[in-house]
Amino acid sequence: MSKVSPPVLTGVFPRKRLFRALDHMRKQPIIWVSGPAGSGKTTLVANYLDGRKILCLWYQIDEGDADPATFFYYLGQAARRALPRKRKPLPLLTPEYLQGIPTFTQRYFESLFSRLIPPHPPLVKGGRGGFVLVFDNYQEVPSDSPFHEVILNGLSRIPEGINVFLINRSDPPPALIRLRASNQMNLLGWDELRLTVDESGSILRLRSKRKLSKETIRHLHDTTDGWATGLILMLESVKGGTQHQVVGKLTPEEIFDYFGNELFNKTDEETREFFLKTVFLPKMTVKMAEALTDLPHANQILSTLSRNNYFTEKRFITEPIYQYHPLFREFLLSRAKKTFSQDTLSVFLRRAAILLEMNGQPEAAVSLLRNNGDWNEMVRLIMKQAPSMVEQGRYRPLEEWLSNLPSDTVENNPWLLYWRGTCCLPFDPAQSQPYFEKAYEKFRTQGEVAEIILACWGIVHSIIYGQVNFSPIDRWIPVLEELGHRFKKFPSEDIELRFTSAMFSALVYGQPQNPEIETWGERALSLAERSSNLNLKLQTISTVAFYRVNTGDFAKALLAIDSLRKWSQSKESTPLIQIIVNVINK
Repeated sequence: MSKVSPPVLTGVFPRKRLFRALDHMRKQPIIWVSGPAGSGKTTLVANYLDGRKILCLWYQIDEGDADPATFFYYLGQAARRALPRKRKPLPLLTPEYLQGIPTFTQRYFESLFSRLIPPHPPLVKGGRGGFVLVFDNYQEVPSDSPFHEVILNGLSRIPEGINVFLINRSDPPPALIRLRASNQMNLLGWDELRLTVDESGSILRLRSKRKLSKETIRHLHDTTDGWATGLILMLESVKGGTQHQVVGKLTPEEIFDYFGNELFNKTDEETREFFLKTVFLPKMTVKMAEALTDLPHANQILSTLSRNNYFTEKRFITEPIYQYHPLFREFLLSRAKKTFSQDTLSVFLRRAAILLEMNGQPEAAVSLLRNNGDWNEMVRLIMKQAPSMVEQGRYRPLEEWLSNLPSDTVENNPWLLYWRGTCCLPFDPAQSQPYFEKAYEKFRTQGEVAEIILACWGIVHSIIYGQVNFSPIDRWIPVLEELGHRFKKFPSEDIELRFTSAMFSALVYGQPQNPEIETWGERALSLAERSSNLNLKLQTISTVAFYRVNTGDFAKALLAIDSLRKWSQSKESTPLIQIIVNVINK
């Protein structure tokens, strides 16, 4: 949830010149704010929204949002937090929507925006009121990601009274340029973000305890060329009694590294060690920092850093969440790798990964474990996260995690093979079949009922969904029959439904004249109607319904169709159910 909270600002100079510019720009629905790292983009937008008392939904983008399903999942979480009274959640991008992502996106954003529209008439023309949706750190998504088309489709549905702010380090990507051409988007770029001499003076006076001369202010401003972070670094350098002339010759990253070494070395040893350990936590609570550093006063350190604007952002959900400025974090990561031995680093990375997992940041945890080559711990985390990720439609990131493991690790673990097949099933059923078959063979040697049936269900449906040749399914019908004789009792109704669904589907596509097919259909329908597994329920009932329609048994077909109709009217109903029912009705 740390992705969906704006920074908490203290001691920030309000840039009224840019506030007025944003007031004017809000006449268009979209505002693109761009500038180099450390130019104050996020601070400006957060300070503007706070100063103007504008309601907002803040979303902090990271590289995981390159997967549209992940983006929709977390954006739905953001909406649920911002609007707790809206009980029905926004939909997940599950496989049934993959053939129509543009339509899904438009409907998703229409629903989202309808929830955000303020109850009172907006006063957008004067730059007051209304509602703002902020996408921060837009640069974290690669330029070739489908995410940009998703955003473009979503932004086409912005209603009056809502603005969308996109914060990025560079100009809009090609996919969004057309918004500028169609007069839907205004740009606030580096030329506008660059500090004026007066703004530099105000910031320096706000942060400095001693009076600075006009000459010093002018020197610091000219040397940093209006770059906010450079100005702060230079001020800290001046406080230390040194001055430098090299800032304008280096990139922002090089400047931070240049001054960071000097500032870092002047902090006390305990604070330096705190920095180098906590840098492995992209976002941290006080408890996480205390657990990783073994320092009982981590709260004091973090709150002081945030209060003094020492490249540490504070956000608040149910408790404060801290994160270092990206440039500062890059510098600290570099120092940590130079300071600690590989063994010490490995210990910190594993401890940090465990803390991240415990605090709802599994993606960051997997990234640390992958970079550390800690495959055993990474496997444990994947196994824990896989069921919920599949339920959320997040097949792509799960598949990426699995592909990052050594091949022999996957090949020797039947559960990893099963999840690899599950990830491929919606996109390439033929590719998923070998994974399910390998998983089946390994599960069979272990003799676990649930695992064997899960693998069989995957095999049957990988053949069916391939829709090229159903003959391979003949091999698996005897296997399923043998399993039915072997296992008289199932560990759960869900596993029993999977077995029954696999058997019925295999007969429908492999042996439609089998005399037992009706018995299996009745059993599948009865189990599906009691099931709470929505996807399996839908798949099973619709298979029974279409089979009976195709065989001309319309009376029994109506029983399955009525079940779908009844379900479509319940609060659990999804858009896919509505579509299937409409198709059947026609």
